[in-house]
Amino acid sequence: MIPARLATALPVGATICGCHSTQHQFSPATSTSTAGIRPSPVRPVQKSQPTPPATCPAVNANAPIAPTNVLVTCDLGRATLYTLAPETMQLVLKRVEPPKALTSDFYEVTLTMDPASATPWASYTAAHLRDHVAFIRDDLVLDAPIIEEPVTSGRIALTTQTPQAADQLAQLAGRPA
Repeated sequence: MIPARLATALPVGATICGCHSTQHQFSPATSTSTAGIRPSPVRPVQKSQPTPPATCPAVNANAPIAPTNVLVTCDLGRATLYTLAPETMQLVLKRVEPPKALTSDFYEVTLTMDPASATPWASYTAAHLRDHVAFIRDDLVLDAPIIEEPVTSGRIALTTQTPQAADQLAQLAGRPA
């Protein structure tokens, strides 16, 4: 089954094309176990804006912001500042697949949810088309895609623009509980 896609905001001028696929050898550390993956919180994006890294707030992975509070944080690359609404849900992942190259400029990481997460996620995505959501790890934004279509397959495909970013995304998304 093909996973539904979520569109990640791209820098101005970036395009997706049907270019030839380029193979990239990702480190073995991106392969994640199929059990015991830490749940992935999902928060609606209220605001996002480019920012210099120095303006990103400090985060403390040992003292995360309460799920009921607004979270102001940055993405992993410390290039975008986000204001996020309280947590909508936590997705329980069964598997995070190693990144694969889609084109010479885009890489995909596929997350597979357990059935108990897939059903509410399918309902949420159907009701929130064109909404901007953020997947969180340690109070940082792993990825903040826009919902393009209902995700009914139980699989989410996230894209990045560098092999290093795809590798980091897979490693963090697949972090053990």
